[in-house]
Amino acid sequence: MGNETWIVKRDMPPKPPIGEKSALNISLPMLIQAIGFISAMVYGYGQLNTRISFLEHQANMNEQSIKEMKAMQNLPIPSDVRQDEKLQRIEEEIMRLRDGKN
Repeated sequence: MGNETWIVKRDMPPKPPIGEKSALNISLPMLIQAIGFISAMVYGYGQLNTRISFLEHQANMNEQSIKEMKAMQNLPIPSDVRQDEKLQRIEEEIMRLRDGKN
């Protein structure tokens, strides 16, 4: 494939198997960044989960309110509401007659 040169390092010692004496070197700033990133992700997940739970609760409450309203829509109107409606119509009629509008 062209003039590519592949370098094979045969002088490298064989890699020891992973065991009790294995070690991993990580710089302290990198470790702090990793912990900070993971903490931010956990916090974000908690906030998102809280918001979704709140929205689910609100949706259930709205659904319940709608069901209650549908159940009440065909019930007779309470007498207080009827009386208020009648008073409002009478007041409008008095205002119309007072102003001289026919």
